[in-house]
Amino acid sequence: MSIIKKITVLLLILFSLYTTLFHKKALIIKDLSKGSVIFVKEINPGDEFTMRWMHSVELQPWEEIFRIDPEYNIILDRTRFKSFGAGVPDSAGNKTEIKDGYVIFSGINRIIPDLRYGISDFAKHTFYFKNKELELYKIVENGNGVKINTVQLKVFKYYLLKIRSLG
Repeated sequence: MSIIKKITVLLLILFSLYTTLFHKKALIIKDLSKGSVIFVKEINPGDEFTMRWMHSVELQPWEEIFRIDPEYNIILDRTRFKSFGAGVPDSAGNKTEIKDGYVIFSGINRIIPDLRYGISDFAKHTFYFKNKELELYKIVENGNGVKINTVQLKVFKYYLLKIRSLG
């Protein structure tokens, strides 16, 4: 066997071991009605993502900002909204401030083990992560839900989902 064939075989073996033995921590969004993953992205502790929508009563934008903790839990870190209205508590977390016309409750630090949203054309749910923006209301059928969670995936499965998804 020539040296090039030996190197090729060795590289294929190493690639196979890498994609089947090693893992990536990832954030995924799953369309619950179809059971399909529509977003997958590698994550690290400290990463943040935001879900933004229009409040149905106030008709103002509302944002929930989440972060990934060292154990890869999704933590509700803070919320931003324009005005108080139906169902809005008078405080949350350990700090309240007004900045750029938004009321911000920060330091909430609540683990969200099962993060789900009902997506609607009216609320225009939009997901932001790093430099990616997903207008979920254009992707998921009106009235259906999504689930956002962190997972550990084998490298091969991670890249397979990445190819099939929007993220």
